[in-house]
Amino acid sequence: MNYLAHALLAEPHRYSLIGNIAGDLVKGPLESRSLHPLVIDGIRRHRRVDALTDTHPRHQQLRALFPGSHRRVGGIVLDVLFDYFLYRNWARFSSWPEGLFREGVYAVLREDPAPMPEELATVAPHWVAGDWLRVYETLDGVQSVLQRMERRSKRVLPLREAFVAVLDCRELLEAGFIEIFSDVQSALDGLRPAASAGLRE
Repeated sequence: MNYLAHALLAEPHRYSLIGNIAGDLVKGPLESRSLHPLVIDGIRRHRRVDALTDTHPRHQQLRALFPGSHRRVGGIVLDVLFDYFLYRNWARFSSWPEGLFREGVYAVLREDPAPMPEELATVAPHWVAGDWLRVYETLDGVQSVLQRMERRSKRVLPLREAFVAVLDCRELLEAGFIEIFSDVQSALDGLRPAASAGLRE
């Protein structure tokens, strides 16, 4: 799962949202981190979502759609594509208009950065200013994200090549996403995804 999906799967309060968004940025054990306990819970929820996603049988089938030379980066490409598919199927998973939800996320990230892990507080203003969640609305946006990831990586990651290699499988990938996201959502203690009306609580 990627940023939009993690935000939607957060519990309906700002600390969980912060933790879920920061989950990819905060590495290692959490016990020594001086963070709000509910932010730590959010990071743990992020990690649980990732584990549920990566071990889902359908996720393994989707990774197998990537040609052999690109399979090693298939999981990364799927993470980014999943936010694109989430936008396409937004009404299936949330009763809140996507624009309202997105602005609710930005409102939380504009607030006092004190509850945020330093890793998120450093980048949040730039992300919000660039309307970063909206880029996943289009396949061109997905490709631009993968290009930036390639540039930042210390290793050679053929992310855009892998993305192009599975474009003909979009329908299968989207159906797989819907199944995986539905199962992950159901597994999270029966809680509904965070709604923007509750993000500032």
